Amino acid sequence: MLSGKIINLKRVVITGMGLVSPLGNNVAASWQNLLAGRSGLDRIKKFAAATPAFQEQYKTPADFPLIAGEVKDFDFKEVLAASKPDLTKEDLKLAKYTDDFTQYALCASYEALQQAKLKPADLDPERLGTIIATGMGGVASWEEAYRKLHEGGVKKVSPFMVPRLLPNLAAGNVAISIGAQGPNTALSSACAAGGQAIGAAFRSIQLGEADVMLAGGAEAAITPLTIAGFYRMGALATGFNDNPAAASRPFDQGHAGFVIAEGAGILVLEELTHALNRGAPILAELAGFGMCGDGHHITDPDLQGAIRCMRRALADAGLEPQEIDYINPHATSTPVGDRNEARAIGQLFPHRPLVSATKSQTGHLLGAAGAMEAIYTVLSVSHGIIPPTLNLDQIDPECTHLAVTSNQPVSGAIRAALSNSFGFGGTNAALVFKAYRGN
Repeated sequence: MLSGKIINLKRVVITGMGLVSPLGNNVAASWQNLLAGRSGLDRIKKFAAATPAFQEQYKTPADFPLIAGEVKDFDFKEVLAASKPDLTKEDLKLAKYTDDFTQYALCASYEALQQAKLKPADLDPERLGTIIATGMGGVASWEEAYRKLHEGGVKKVSPFMVPRLLPNLAAGNVAISIGAQGPNTALSSACAAGGQAIGAAFRSIQLGEADVMLAGGAEAAITPLTIAGFYRMGALATGFNDNPAAASRPFDQGHAGFVIAEGAGILVLEELTHALNRGAPILAELAGFGMCGDGHHITDPDLQGAIRCMRRALADAGLEPQEIDYINPHATSTPVGDRNEARAIGQLFPHRPLVSATKSQTGHLLGAAGAMEAIYTVLSVSHGIIPPTLNLDQIDPECTHLAVTSNQPVSGAIRAALSNSFGFGGTNAALVFKAYRGN
């Protein structure tokens, strides 16, 4: 929470958003599929996980998960051209030396700029910045480089390996592409990273360091090694290879692990006066940000940490708990995580605001999850509609106090909404968005 000594903080609004997700390669398609209750989960196609040869090579157990929330029908040139029709040779070269997580971030960034009606050339470059998070970075590029080194020696390793894998290269390439010379960094705080990146960008504008920030998260970690690692931790849903859409079950009695997913979500954050002066479309106001650590355990979340984080976000926004009408929870579909978050919400929000767990449709985007869910939260606030929660057949007895939307969206005015992101290492983030009502 900000010190009481800091005064005259700038107000921050959301003027544009971009998405590459398991539900669609732009915001409109993803939102439409979310409200329609469609699942983005399916058998993995990025590598031949379902083939006997793969399973023999990697000695996969019978319950090894072969499902994920993959980005579908993604062609970098085509998706980028949809929001950046003036493609240059330099744009096209990016495909050669960038990992998928960077390509997803670039496409989402240009969609967000297009919606915000912003042309980077018209902005003061020193007042334009990028903060884009990732949990894993270019893990696929790591794996590919090691395989080539092992099979063919040093000369088989690409000279672009390092630029492909570095976690800051999503933020860096976006900044280079749009000429941003303001704040530029990347956060890698596990599954809280996307939310914390948005919060960090929020602070930069509040404190007068920038007028416009592109912020969010990007992830492309659907690889054999990543899935094997999470599987060995016992973190992934298993037993759903023949029914992928049923695998992610937040708050349901059958929740048994998350489904790994990929994509990117980018928001344009803008200082309010700057947005008003240029007649920008204002989708919502970002009113508060809370961040804290559990100081408890690497993977076992602490109830008080979640409560403390949400309280900080509310205090930062100047809101009371009863003013929150909707919560998009972290809710990954793990029993411990879901129950802990449900208890925290119950203690802090006894008025039972509506809750919808969108990971039931998208899976878990790790470092990009908080950014994508922030976008869904903004859309809920701006459209007055809350997405459904799939696979809620029988709510966990320890979560029955929650007012969770089931298989249908719910309409109604939303004054303010909360988006939660909690990560390994006990790192937490919460964002508060308000309906913009003018000055």
